[in-house]
This record gives sequence, structure tokens and C-alpha cells, in this order.
Amino acid sequence: MLRLTGFVCGFLLLLAASGYAQAAERAVPAPARPQSFVLEKIGLEVVIEGQKAACTLQYVIYNPTDRPLEVDFLAPLPSGGTVTGLTLFDGQKEMPGKVYDKDEAWDIYREIVAKAKDPALLEYAGRDTFRARVFPVPAKGRQTLDLRFDYLVPKADGQAAFSFPIAGPMVRGGWPEQDIRVIVRDAPGLGGLYSPLAGADIRHQPGQDAAVTYQSRDTAPPDVFRLYFRTEASPLGGLILSHKPEKDEDGFFLFLADPRLPVADQQAAAKNIIFALDESGSMSGAKFKQAQEALRFLLERLDERDNFNLVNYESRVSAWKPELMDMSPENRRSALAYVDNLRSGGGTNIDEALKLSFSLTGDTSRPNYVVFLTDGQPTEGEVDEMRLAEIARKANPGNAARLFAFGVGHDVNARLLDRLSGQAGGSSVFVNPDENLEAKVSSFFSRITTPALIRPSLSVSRAVNRVLPEQLPDLFVGQQLVVVGRYPSGGESAFTLTGRIGEKEQKFEYKASLADGPSPDGQFIASLWAQRRIGELIDQLDLAGGAPNPELVAELTALSKKYGILTPYTSFLALEDQNISRQAELEAAVGDNLSIMAETVGAKANAQRAFKAEMTRKPVSATTAYNVDFKDVEAMAQLDKRVAAAMPAAAESSYEWDAGGAALAIPYDRNSQESANQNRLSLPNLWAGQTFFFKNGRWQAENLSDDDLKKLTAVKQL
Repeated sequence: MLRLTGFVCGFLLLLAASGYAQAAERAVPAPARPQSFVLEKIGLEVVIEGQKAACTLQYVIYNPTDRPLEVDFLAPLPSGGTVTGLTLFDGQKEMPGKVYDKDEAWDIYREIVAKAKDPALLEYAGRDTFRARVFPVPAKGRQTLDLRFDYLVPKADGQAAFSFPIAGPMVRGGWPEQDIRVIVRDAPGLGGLYSPLAGADIRHQPGQDAAVTYQSRDTAPPDVFRLYFRTEASPLGGLILSHKPEKDEDGFFLFLADPRLPVADQQAAAKNIIFALDESGSMSGAKFKQAQEALRFLLERLDERDNFNLVNYESRVSAWKPELMDMSPENRRSALAYVDNLRSGGGTNIDEALKLSFSLTGDTSRPNYVVFLTDGQPTEGEVDEMRLAEIARKANPGNAARLFAFGVGHDVNARLLDRLSGQAGGSSVFVNPDENLEAKVSSFFSRITTPALIRPSLSVSRAVNRVLPEQLPDLFVGQQLVVVGRYPSGGESAFTLTGRIGEKEQKFEYKASLADGPSPDGQFIASLWAQRRIGELIDQLDLAGGAPNPELVAELTALSKKYGILTPYTSFLALEDQNISRQAELEAAVGDNLSIMAETVGAKANAQRAFKAEMTRKPVSATTAYNVDFKDVEAMAQLDKRVAAAMPAAAESSYEWDAGGAALAIPYDRNSQESANQNRLSLPNLWAGQTFFFKNGRWQAENLSDDDLKKLTAVKQL
């Protein structure tokens, strides 16, 4: 059984074997149909030099039958691509093929659909199309198609946008393997590389070619692979993208800063760092040993121009030295010996540890960081969560120091750590008992080694609103600052990023024209903004405590439904029997589910706080806007009882994960279609920027009312 994914804004791909067009299946199960072949792999290799992109697109086709097959193969191409060659491997000759323009491609579409006894789902949006007949694909054998062509990369305002339609069908049992590799040749001004595809790895150093890779063997292929980058010199590699889907509605913008400082300038900013280690009795054993090793790792890697101190706390709170010390060889040896002599025991006095840590931070002309590590809840001094947060705020006036909290194990108050780090402009990391603490801490430290812009702020000459994040984090070399927001009207705009590098205040200005209408492939910008806003709403609801704010719940519900972004608190939207037109009922259900956030201690509490943090950091897949990041079925089921009820108790392959690694889908029950149609989950899909849910055996737009559904008119195919 084939599953064909894609969107009206995306692609046309038909594989037909021996004149029989294969039925296609989306995330929603459908009755089983005969299967003739499998698309095993989609590969794309691209070298971009200037505006020329030399592309090689590869398909590997497998024939599981006992007879040779002829495959009629159609694939989408970027508009403006020039085919330079087609090679069929495992055969002895090059197969002839033809490129069709948009009008001809529509004629092919109608011809195939009209003749097919059991037509596949074809979706097309005016792209050029390539067609070839492949024969034979030997019984139990494979054929590999390599399509080579050149493509002119569009460029405007000093920014280039490479996009390529790539999606392919899925067979039950797995998606085709995907291997995307893009090289961008180095040129003056190259920077600001960004791909909205979750999982894309971008590597670029000044003076070197940029490399972008994406590999997957168990997720849906992206409908379109996109890569954006600057082609003209720009401070901090700035990139600005925009999209205005509706004339009378606000547009969406994405601003990206991507510092790539020359090696000679990469240690210009020295740091002040306070390491605060919980040495209470609950830390004893392997956990405390790991903490000591993590501290040793950090101390051995501090720059000689950094200043530092150590705070250790249990019932009592102590410091290695009464003030910040420079990282001389002698001080390094002394600090390492101090860490080796620490022993666990006593309670957990977070109150005094916070006050002492902040009091030891130094001159704000350099960045100040507090690395706060604990494995439990406060048991000494002030223990109330809200009062502790207020104590920390007063001890750190003006957020002079950033707080980075590490919660070790399942006994920490996860919401407290989020509150402390969030108000101090930092972040929280939760380390499970089976994870290596040293690896987590060292990974964090490697990210903050080289500050590029401290305490940044962004202003825009044109009116903007709902800019996220509200408080920008410090920017480090090798990391990207991603800011999203909305704007009422398009036109020429100036984005001004200010901050400090070393002891100098800096200002960088970027000019761009914000779109007055829809941008090609720009829907991901709206989805990215919606995901970030949902993460912010969950954070606000979490930190507020008590009964959920109904206004925030209403906004969370509306965004989740409109953009098809499922969370553990809105996953029931995907149940087939859930009426998504009844907003009041949906909001009540979301409010009930949000009550789970009252849990602040335990594995589930840690997972929830890690989830909301991921919502504000992850890119949105070009294929899937939903992104539920709980990694096992139990965690999902505990948060939504209706989801648990929908799951078969003992079914083979009883769940499937989405491209983000976690959204839940119930497979088709071939033995009982009636039972499969009750309480069945389907992942939302996007077509032409509109979100659809599968309800009562059909795809339904999220904004349809009950009255709209009564006015449906059947239209005969073609």
C-alpha cells in the first residue's frame, strides 16, 4: 500500500506499474490495495556556485513481485530547471525522457487520472514535470534513476532562495530513505544560511564552502526542500523573509542573525561565570560523581581571560573564594582541587545559593553567567516557588546575569527551574537519570564559549507586532538568532539589531522589503510563528499556575487548529469523531488537559517543560507543521485519556510517529473498518496554506462551520 504525501503547493509524483496506477494513502488509513513496487530512496545532491545550482536527483525503485515491471515515472522539477541528462543504472543504456511545461503537465495529469482504474492521489501546483518510462525493473530487483539538471537560483535584496520539490510516496512499513546534500561555494558575503526543514544540518565557517545535509530513514519526505542564504556582505549574516497570505490580515516575518566571526576575533569577549553545584544528600553516588566530572571539564576549558567562582550548597552554602577570580594556572589547579574535595549530604538550600551566586557576578561590561545545577526541590530556607523567583529577581537587578539551570533526575521542581532561568534570560535543561550529565553540561558550555552579541535587542522601522521571543537571548558564534513576528502592511523596512561585543556597543542595520502578498513557499514562516506563539502560550499558562486563563486557552486552541500544530494538550483535535467547528467545546477540553501542568515534579513534569522549550526553538518541517515531542506512547496517553482510549490494546504496529519523532497516528485495522473509524487519530495536513483534518471519512478544512458542512456539493472528477 502506497502513501503519497504532499500539498497542493508542492508536487506531482506518479509511479505506475504495468499500466496500473497505484492507490495512495495519507496519514489517515485507507483500505488495502495491491502493491506493485516500492520507492526505496530519494537522493538529492546540489552544488550552488553563484546563482547556478547543479543538481542530481536520484530515485531507487524496488520491484517486490515475481515478474518484471514497466514503470511510468513522473517527477516535479523546479520551474526554470534545464535537464542535462538522465542515467538509468543497472541497465546498459540511457533512458529517453521529456520535460513538460506547466500546461502540458496538466494534460498528463488529466490523461492518467481519466484512464486509471484505481487512480493515485495526484497533487500539482504548476511546476515543470519530467516523465520517463523505466523498463524493465527486474523481479525482486532494483533500478536507479539519476536525473541531472541545472537550475538558476532566484535572488533578491542580496538574498538567495533555493527550493526543490522532493516528496515521494510511502509504503506501509516505512518511508523511503532520504539523503539530501547541498554545497554552497564560498563567496564574499556568504552567510545567514537557513532551512525550515527540521533535522537539516548546516555547517559553515568563514572562508569555507557551506555544507547542508539532511538524512532520514523513518520520516515523511519534505514536499519541498528549501535553503535561504545571503549573497552580499551583511553584519552577522542577517536574513529577512516575509509572507502575507491574505491582503486584509497581518503578514509574517522571519529575521535571522548568524554570526560567523573570523577565527582571530572569536575570543574577543571574556566572561564571568559562577558554577553553583547542589551537593545535598540526594546527589550522592554516581550522580554526584558525574557532577564533579562535569565541573572539572568546564574548569579545564575556561579561557584564561575569563573570571569565575564556585558555589556549593546543601543546607549550608559555601563559595570557593569570596569574589570572582581570574583563570590563572594557579587558580585553575586550586578550583579543581576544591571540586575534588566536595562531598554530598544535607538538604537543598536553593534560596541562599541563588543569592550568593548572583552576588558574586561582576562587571556588566562583560557577560555574566550563572550555571545552576540541582537534583531536587528546595527543602531549606525559602521553599515557596513564587517567593523564590522574586528573591532571585531582586538578587539579579536588570537581569545582569543570565541563569542556565540544569535539573538532574525526576525529583526537581521543573516549573521552578523554568521560572528562574526564564526571568533571567537563560534556559533550563533537564537531565534524565539514564543520561550523562557531563555530556549535557559540556554541550551547553561549548555553545556559550564565544559570545558574539550580548544583551541584543531588535527594532523595526515599520509597525510590527507579536514579535517572538520577547526577550532576545545572547548570541554566540556558531548559533542562530531567530526572531519571528507579524506586520500589518508590507514595504521597505529597516531592521536594527543592537547589542554589545566585548565592551563596545554595536548597531547593525538590515534593509528588506516586507511582502505585500503571498511569497513562494512562504507558508512555513506563518507556521513557524504559530509554533513559537504556541510555545509562549504554554509557558505563560504553566508559569501562571492555578486555573488556566480562558483567553490564553482560546488562543492556544485556535492556533493549534488553524495551523495543525498538535500539542499534548490539543492532540484530541486529530480524533476523527471530534467536531472541530465547536470552539467552546474544544476550549473546554484544552483547559481540562492543561490541568496536567500542575505537576511540577517527576518524569512527566520534566518532559512537559522540555517540550515547551523545544516549541520555541525548533524549526518547522516543510511537510509537517505539527510537532509533538514526547518520545513514548505512555507519556502521550497520560496527557490525553481520549488518545489512550483510541489506541488498540494489542495491535501490531499500533502507532506511528510523525516527521518530528512523536505525533501519534492509529493505523488502519484491516479486520474491522467500523472499529477503525471510531476514535481514530489522523494527523492534520496542509494544502495551499489551509489546514485540513480527517473527519467522518473525509478531509475537512479547519474553518468550516456546521452550517458550511450542510451545504456540501459533490463535484464529478474532471
